[in-house]
Amino acid sequence: MARRVEPRGKLLSMLSKELLRKEINIRLSRRLVLSLSVGLALGLLLSVGVIALFAKIVEDVVEGESRRFDRTILLWINEHSPAWIDGPMRVITALGYYWAVLPLLVIAAYAFYLKGRKISAALLAVSTLGGLVLTTTLKYLFQRSRPELFDSGYEASFYSFPSAHATAAVGFYGTLALLVAWRLTGFRRWAVAAAGVAVVLLIGFSRLYLGVHYPTDVIAGFLAAPLWVITVGFSYFLWRTFRRRPSGKIEGEN
Repeated sequence: MARRVEPRGKLLSMLSKELLRKEINIRLSRRLVLSLSVGLALGLLLSVGVIALFAKIVEDVVEGESRRFDRTILLWINEHSPAWIDGPMRVITALGYYWAVLPLLVIAAYAFYLKGRKISAALLAVSTLGGLVLTTTLKYLFQRSRPELFDSGYEASFYSFPSAHATAAVGFYGTLALLVAWRLTGFRRWAVAAAGVAVVLLIGFSRLYLGVHYPTDVIAGFLAAPLWVITVGFSYFLWRTFRRRPSGKIEGEN
């Protein structure tokens, strides 16, 4: 009798596992749809906000309405900044030049590649190089002259709007911090994210301290990069979401 019951027990076990597997698939699919919907909604709101703010800054710069704001901020920074930060600001601002960013990009992208994170390597490269193309195009389009409110002993060439340093800061350092933090948890995730934000803000401030950019140049540079990063980032998000398939594998099952 025991031998006759054994096949029935195996059949019931297989059916229960199959039902459980289907239930897991349904729940995972619902979670994916929900996360995708929320992510798209937040991304859309963020994109609209960035575009609207960037358009407003462009309008104010073209019509000269930002002149008073720009002059006031630059002169205040020049009058209230201690002399000892001059050296650190020059070092920090060097991090935003593409002759510094590009070698770091090669190293970081190669490190991602070696770890099997090919998509992360591609995303970082596209974000950084896309920012370079974007800011160069916008500089030629607006042809805004550099500020000449005070002499910091630091010279910068080419057009002023938007700040390529600010765009490089977000496009490379910001994206790099995001990609690294994505795989971390707890305190380490927030520490990496905070470090990325700090580097981005310090590079932007260094351009104001040295008097080679107006505040609206830096703000526009910060906004120009997210326009590109959001586009690339959401393409990656959609690719990862639709590429992922619930495996239905039960823990402990071989």
